[in-house]
Amino acid sequence: MVSSPDVYRNLRKAVSSTPLVDTHEHLIQEKDRISSKLDLFETILDGYASSDLISSGMPPEDLKEVRNPELTLEDRWELFAPFWERMQNTGYALSLKIAFRDLYGIDELSSETYMKLAKSMVDRNRLGVYSWVLRERAGIERIILDTSAETPIEEVDADLFSPVMRFSNYIMARSRQEIEALEAGYGRKIHSLNDLVDALRAEFHRVHGKIVGVKIWIAYMRSLKFDKATFGEAEEVFNNIYRQETFERVTIDGMRVNVPGGLSLSEAKPLQDFMVHKVIQYAGERGLPIQIHTGLQEGNMNIVTNSNPTLLINLFEEYEEVKFDIFHGSYPYTGELAALAKNFPNVHIDMCWLHIISPFRARNALSEWLDTVPSNKIFGFGGDYRFIEGVYGHSVLARENIFKVLAEKVDEGVFNEERAVKIAERLLRSNAMEFFLKKEG
Repeated sequence: MVSSPDVYRNLRKAVSSTPLVDTHEHLIQEKDRISSKLDLFETILDGYASSDLISSGMPPEDLKEVRNPELTLEDRWELFAPFWERMQNTGYALSLKIAFRDLYGIDELSSETYMKLAKSMVDRNRLGVYSWVLRERAGIERIILDTSAETPIEEVDADLFSPVMRFSNYIMARSRQEIEALEAGYGRKIHSLNDLVDALRAEFHRVHGKIVGVKIWIAYMRSLKFDKATFGEAEEVFNNIYRQETFERVTIDGMRVNVPGGLSLSEAKPLQDFMVHKVIQYAGERGLPIQIHTGLQEGNMNIVTNSNPTLLINLFEEYEEVKFDIFHGSYPYTGELAALAKNFPNVHIDMCWLHIISPFRARNALSEWLDTVPSNKIFGFGGDYRFIEGVYGHSVLARENIFKVLAEKVDEGVFNEERAVKIAERLLRSNAMEFFLKKEG
């Protein structure tokens, strides 16, 4: 059965006009972007596309030169162009090409157009550029922002962004130097595991009411299997940090100094596991959801099996009261995530990043999830970029993917037009609005 043109037209209008709640970004604040001269390659190769350049064969030292604004744009284009040609088929490239076309009128990035693109981006890099790209062009109503040391939550533009926070420095501390850095923020000495737990609790208290969630990204460094370590097991690791009798020679504030050595990641695992459980417990007490990176790690060279979402089952079972936002569709483990979200009421699927990893796989995964998982448990878009052009290009791809999947469901008779429009609104806006901001509709 093929639907009438009116059905397609109405569905496309609904998908294209629904305001987006973007569940995941790494954007710097507008004031920080416009305070410095924008460089074409330093900007567009801040993640993702640079990974595909390396994957296509670009030497890392050449990528470093391409991103160096001290070199001429012409010389850098000569290094960049052959590898850009190799990777133009990927979702990462497609996202950029959509942005270049729609925002700056560049239909094809080439030797004839790259200088025009660079100038256009610089000319637009002024007050209001975030509103123009994100609100007017992408139709984004609200962004869930992954904050960092570069963007303290106190400096986040509350009109557009709702911050989430990582507590990785409490989870991953494995040297005296790292613990001393925590003391500076805590305002007290940390001599014991109890002190470390108290410091974590104080940090949750400090940011209470300022954040809408907690982010765990540790799959970049180790397995997501967070065992139930006892206090004694974790305390033994903490004490071992202070037992180290080796030193490292490092530079601090321009001075060469000796600092005590730290533990390896494997040696510190019981302490890490214990602190992850503490983070989840404190988040649960405050009604904060947990975002967890699963699946493919950005960049080149990593162990993707460390981030299989099934490694998290013990957390889903123990913390029934905590809502988990599972990132990136767990690509390539999209089927495993379908089973988890179907079985666990507290597990939700997030398509952030997924539409540009593989537009095709994103559509297939969404189609499967709509067959298996209640539609209120899927978040349809998160740009996951550090620069606004990438967010825009990704948003266009996400809307197109969602339209295609829903149109196919209507053609198959699975949904009628009214149901498809309702699900589109859920995927793009209301699911995330209710999950993070506790508002209906």
